[in-house]
Amino acid sequence: MYLYCYARSAKSRITGQKLLAAAEGEWIEDIESFVTGSGPELSARRADAAIVLILPQEICIKLLLERLYPADIRYPILNVTPDGRYAGILRTAGYNTYQILGKVTEALGSTPLSGEDDRKDIAPDIMHFVSDYNMTADDDELLSEIASYIKDGGTVDVYSDLPLEMREPVLDVLSYKTFLFQSNQRNELNQAYKAVNEEDRYSVFITFSLLEECPKNGKVLLLIPRIVTAGVEVASRCDPDYAVSVFKDTLASHGIDRRAVITVASSALIKDNAAVNALARDLDCYVTFFDSRLIKAVKVPLNIGFSNERMGADFCTAAACLASDNGRILMRRSGDKASVLVTAAVKRAPLLLT
Repeated sequence: MYLYCYARSAKSRITGQKLLAAAEGEWIEDIESFVTGSGPELSARRADAAIVLILPQEICIKLLLERLYPADIRYPILNVTPDGRYAGILRTAGYNTYQILGKVTEALGSTPLSGEDDRKDIAPDIMHFVSDYNMTADDDELLSEIASYIKDGGTVDVYSDLPLEMREPVLDVLSYKTFLFQSNQRNELNQAYKAVNEEDRYSVFITFSLLEECPKNGKVLLLIPRIVTAGVEVASRCDPDYAVSVFKDTLASHGIDRRAVITVASSALIKDNAAVNALARDLDCYVTFFDSRLIKAVKVPLNIGFSNERMGADFCTAAACLASDNGRILMRRSGDKASVLVTAAVKRAPLLLT
């Protein structure tokens, strides 16, 4: 291992000399020079290198926040007390931070303040997240495997074109490394999906967008949250099976995974229509109907090009807006006018990842 040691007092210097006698390394004369690059060459970093601050812990935290974190130095940062009795990690980087800490404590006879197993105490349970949004996993066995990996302190990459939030971001980023795309970046999400399937690490994709088929590596999990509301207009004598077929094809043509539909909504005027109930049964989702007065009262923003007489919402769009709490419209009044027309919408609230 290669250690960049920083100390101020004579007692700290003695501790640092013991370290440098047991490992390769050098002294950092001042943190300012180190972070500005006038010190050691940071770009030529070694995989087994680390910064060791031989200072009282409160001083280390001040240096970490004001000098080392803003500079985005990609080294593990360790803290050793001036007398060498205790050593701990201030910042992890790479896969072997705890191994470096182990070698430091062995060289000094120090007591480690944390261990690799301690990550388990703060690791979130992804199964709760899956349950909260009634998600469909494309591989239940892989879901269990990734859940166990996270509980054991592992970190997974999370890709999504949906808004995600963490309850405690500072801690949760130890378990989830997020890569977020805009809702109109489906192609970029697809490219990421293909690229990650060529790599050997756990990754999770959270989306209701249809992703292109590609060879799977067995470590990329797809989660489809049930958050899409489908407002429908159905012809009075529409064949239920045909309606289901048109509905699925319409969603697919707009890149929406049908497994993401949580509610089929429509006007109470067609409450007894067999096709509407067939849709709900096939999708295994809720079905809700709204009074015609509510339907007629709905006003939604229209794209440029709509005529003035169409300022009011159509039945399927109004139902989708009501059921999704005036959510973001994904597609509007698409399908077959002779059978079923669909408007899809999704609530604007972010998904709480932890």
